[in-house]
Amino acid sequence: MPKISSPLPIQYSIDRADRIRFINEAWLQFACQNAGAHLNRAYVIGKSLWEFIEGEDISQLYGLIFKAVRTKHQAVVFRFRCDSSVCRRYFQLTVSPLQEDELMLSTHLIREVSRSPVPLLDPDVQRGEPVLTICSWCLKACLPKKEWVELEEAIHRLDYLGKGVVPRLTHGLCLECQINIEEELKNLR
Repeated sequence: MPKISSPLPIQYSIDRADRIRFINEAWLQFACQNAGAHLNRAYVIGKSLWEFIEGEDISQLYGLIFKAVRTKHQAVVFRFRCDSSVCRRYFQLTVSPLQEDELMLSTHLIREVSRSPVPLLDPDVQRGEPVLTICSWCLKACLPKKEWVELEEAIHRLDYLGKGVVPRLTHGLCLECQINIEEELKNLR
């Protein structure tokens, strides 16, 4: 998968009903580089953001973030990961208030680190059972008994490659990320 070539922030805005109003060129470029070429302006603009967010935990978290920014009229900044199969990508997300309860979400690449390919993150790989939950914020994987570990460790401990099966992925939120984000929201004035 190609590296991100644009130093421009990936931006989109939502209206007070959380419908997508705007996406910039960097957003389109990132989507194309990450198996989302169908996510063009005609497809995305006017749709509810919630159609594109997977997992109840993440939906609730974004709901809390949006409510805090709209209520406090103050931007909030978080760091998160969005890896590809061949690199770790560290981002910073800024959620800023606009007029009439609209919000601007702006994502900046902080750094990108190459790594050996991780088939688990390759969108073109054939998948089977079981399902593996990964944290949408830090990309740790949830092992049995709610133990969250780095993705490579999870692959090794669960021996997915030895079994010849790449599991389907679903997104959740680890307790550590949830606590950190909730604390950040409490610090808004």
